[in-house]
Amino acid sequence: MTLRESQIKDFEKKLTSKKDELEKQIKDSKKGLDFGDDTDHFEEEEDETEEMANYLAMKKVLDEKIEHIDRALARIKNGTYGICQNCGKEIDIKVLDAEPESNLCRDCKSQ
Repeated sequence: MTLRESQIKDFEKKLTSKKDELEKQIKDSKKGLDFGDDTDHFEEEEDETEEMANYLAMKKVLDEKIEHIDRALARIKNGTYGICQNCGKEIDIKVLDAEPESNLCRDCKSQ
């Protein structure tokens, strides 16, 4: 079953909304990272370093999700959205509902 234009528009809206949420999450997380220019006690410096490491790890994961979304949006623009990039078959609508940025069909995902 080929995706209808209205379904593709709905997925595009979902993807754009999801991307906006992830970007906001990154921005909001960064707000609390103002450590100042002063030299702190060792324990405080250690806490700040750990906080920065946690932020960077979280940001990396969210950036990767945003990258997957950007690729899905590009597939929408070039007309290949909903087509498995591994085998070329259509991706089931249930897979896309669960993960709109998916680029693999159920069979290829399970391999």
